[in-house]
Amino acid sequence: MRILVNYLPALKQRSGVGHYTAELCTALQVLHHSLEIDLFPHPSWEPLVKGTMAKLKPAKPVVTGNLQGQSYSATSIIKNQIKGLARNGLDYLFADRARRIGCDLYHEPNFLPFAVDAPTLSTIHDLSVIRYPQWHPKDRVHEFEKRFEKAISNCVHFLTVSEFVKQELIAELGVPSEKITTTHNGIRSGLSPLPIPEARAILKELNLPQKYFLHLGTIEPRKNLLFLMQVYCDLPLRVREQYPLLLVGGWGWNAEKEAAFYHETAKHRNVILPGYIPEEKISAVYNCARALLAPSHYEGFGFPPVEMMACGGAVLASKIGAHQEVCGSTASYFHPEDKDAWRDALLQLAWDDEWHRNLRKGAVEKASHFSWHQCALNTYSAYEKALRNNADSALIAKDFKKAS
Repeated sequence: MRILVNYLPALKQRSGVGHYTAELCTALQVLHHSLEIDLFPHPSWEPLVKGTMAKLKPAKPVVTGNLQGQSYSATSIIKNQIKGLARNGLDYLFADRARRIGCDLYHEPNFLPFAVDAPTLSTIHDLSVIRYPQWHPKDRVHEFEKRFEKAISNCVHFLTVSEFVKQELIAELGVPSEKITTTHNGIRSGLSPLPIPEARAILKELNLPQKYFLHLGTIEPRKNLLFLMQVYCDLPLRVREQYPLLLVGGWGWNAEKEAAFYHETAKHRNVILPGYIPEEKISAVYNCARALLAPSHYEGFGFPPVEMMACGGAVLASKIGAHQEVCGSTASYFHPEDKDAWRDALLQLAWDDEWHRNLRKGAVEKASHFSWHQCALNTYSAYEKALRNNADSALIAKDFKKAS
């Protein structure tokens, strides 16, 4: 069985989809099956892709000045035009690659598949662009509106990273249940409990505080970080001095309100934005956090809560479907708009060591249920099912044509 995989997400600055692509492909390549994984673009393209993406990276949100705002808008238009040309070029390259290698199946790990003359399977990580377009840039919403319906009709099978997303795909888009396989994400290697002195030495290298509340992820409206900063800034000074709020991740899209609040208020009240942390040091950042805070309005899976549990840490999360499915009874949940509940929880977390210990109980064991090896096994089963169903469909179509 030869599978063509779009490896582009793994070659960029990695977010959730990038980690999924890289980790899954690595796990698939070591399975003891007659499975050949063809990665395109090749991993050797990584410096070129990262260099190009750095030039196309969204500018930091503009918070003041009309002239700056106009310049940012014009720059965005040019960047979007370049992205469109790149997408058309990749369409051609993927179609050519599929023809030349004669793949049995094309796996698109990032929602929208290229136009390839081969049975196609796509991973759907969430439906936020469809359900909540206001949380995404206009060009992304337009791309989904233009391509998603066709992608749904062209795919012979789908993977979802949670049962929650599977049920959304059935309810929102009418995809038959038998065409969807849930394959929970795994956990990156190197994420585990560390001796605190060792972890704090790494934090010192990074010029970070020794203890803090942590959020990890891109700063964008879906993550509900304006809310989180507002709640945190209302805490008593003694709490903020003991536990800064560390927001690890880069600026995303539509984050002007978050940027304005951060620059005008939050950065003066012990909210710290260190940007991206090197991959090999992330475990130390998780290990030294008093808790991971995940107040998202919506998630399809949610890597940070599971990764925090893998490091033996405490998790406070929004009461949404994906969080509850993935974290189970290990996390403590609150409505994503209940400021009083989040404020009370942070106050209790700061002073109540027994509650903090209870939140951490069973965290590592719960996280151990999520492995890339198991994800790869489930994915391989989905490949087999997709090819079998595609062959059956082709046979039915052939018989129908003869009969007519």
